[in-house]
Formats: sequence, C-alpha cells, structure tokens
Amino acid sequence: MRTEVIGDCTLYLGDCVEALTAGVGMFGCVLTDPPYGVCYSSGHATESLWVGGNTIVGDTSTVARDLALSLALGDAKRSLPALVFGSRKLPPPANTRSVLIWDKGPALGMGALDIPWKPSWEEIYVLGHGWTGARDEGAVLYCPPVQSMAKNGRLHPTEKPVQLLERLLKKCPDGTVLDPFMGSGSTGEAAIRQGRAFIGIEIEPRYFDIACRRIEAAYKQPDFFVQSALLAKQESML
Repeated sequence: MRTEVIGDCTLYLGDCVEALTAGVGMFGCVLTDPPYGVCYSSGHATESLWVGGNTIVGDTSTVARDLALSLALGDAKRSLPALVFGSRKLPPPANTRSVLIWDKGPALGMGALDIPWKPSWEEIYVLGHGWTGARDEGAVLYCPPVQSMAKNGRLHPTEKPVQLLERLLKKCPDGTVLDPFMGSGSTGEAAIRQGRAFIGIEIEPRYFDIACRRIEAAYKQPDFFVQSALLAKQESML
C-alpha cells in the first residue's frame, strides 16, 4: 500500500477496508462520498468531461461503503460523527440518524426525460454523535455542483464542490478528517482550507495521483491559511 504524507494530510493508495483494518491513525469525524451502489456509468466519459474512465470502482453495491463505515465508526451508541453522500435508490447506511439534501439547482440532472423536473439533488446521511457548530441551517443545503467539463476544472465524475464540504465540516468536531473514498481529494482540500489534518484513502491510482497533486497545490495557496486564521479568530470572539 502506497502512502504519501503532504503537510498534515496522510494519503493511502489501496482498498479502504484493508487500510482501516490495518489502522490509519486517529480521526475525529468522517466525511465521504462512497460508491452509491447504483452501477454508475456515463456514455460521455472523455477527457473533455473528466479525467479517467466512465465507471466507479465498487459501485455495484453498498458493500464497500458499509464495511468501511463499520470499521471507521464502531459501536453505534458512541460512534464518531459521519456525513456520507448517497442515493435514495438504495438503503442508507445502518444507524443513519438524519438525512440532508444537497440541492444542486436546475443546472444538472437528466433522469427520465418525460418528467418535467430534473433530479437535481442528492442525499447526505448523518450518522454518529458529537456534532458541533450552530444549529442555524435547515436540512436542505443549496450549493452549485462542480462544472461538468474537465476543461473547466472537473477532476472526477462524481466530484463534490469544496464549498459544500467546507459547510459540512463546520458542523463537525475538531480533529482529523477521514475520507475512506477520497476520489480526487475534494474533502482533503476542504480540510486544508479549515486548517485541519486529513486522512484519505483511494483505490484507483489515477485519482490518487490527482488527489496528491491537488492537496500539494492547496498547501501552496496562502489565502487558504489566511482564511482559516481569520475564521478561528472570529469564532474565538463569539
């Protein structure tokens, strides 16, 4: 298993179940976008859309998701906070306590073309205990999606916007953030922007390499750290 340490981020190339079984260190919360189990495939997967192929490893079922969460979270009564993206087409993870809705707006979403509404939303499952932050938002979170074209910056077919991930992390307790299905490293970038340590695991080498480059680039952006320092100062004054 290949391991890369970049700043406060530790990245593992390999199967997340094997990595979690072997031990990846301490973490305070989980924020992840696992395979949904819907056999995702795009007929338009070219370099102009995103980097890599047109399928997601492990997307034939929710087995990988459920095993990884079981290893990471442990006993349901005292488990760590976890936010897990998913699809209504399959059952949510065991011990899901609540469901958030990511409203992507009308820009994306094909679905059945004879229905005059686009399925422009996804579910985010809330598990565990120990949440922090103000109770100042409803369960529907609007955030535009990542651009659909690689030429506009898209790195992964199911890439999540860093802005949304940052909003979610603000409700998580302090400590290292774990993403067992790292993909192109969006959660890692969100963690860096908030001055947090990060552990990421990715099974596909092409996306692992993209995540490494992305996280290295994030550490080279001084405005990330200025933003984190200002945010910490403002919160300390409340």
